[in-house]
Amino acid sequence: METTMTGISALQWAKEISKLPDGCFTIAFFPYSRQKGEASEKLAVKEGCTFRTQLPEERFSIDSENFFLFNDGNGDPKMCYRILIRYMGFPQDGYKLHKIDWL
Repeated sequence: METTMTGISALQWAKEISKLPDGCFTIAFFPYSRQKGEASEKLAVKEGCTFRTQLPEERFSIDSENFFLFNDGNGDPKMCYRILIRYMGFPQDGYKLHKIDWL
């Protein structure tokens, strides 16, 4: 049975879990290419992620609220458009992926 979460709730969970020692989450999203101006058809899945804040060298041409910033399992800074996040998994339920509802 598929479980659904609102996008706002999922992002808040990700932020709070990232504050815990060894707290991390899994995220699945469609990567967006700004050069091509389109999203990929292939879902990207990143495990062992933690929420992060904007880095000093990052400048956004659009409102930063459109982005979700995170570090992947290797500690590399990543970001994606919030609206393109499709699934998130959290430790309390074994990282089972929850469908994200943005409406």
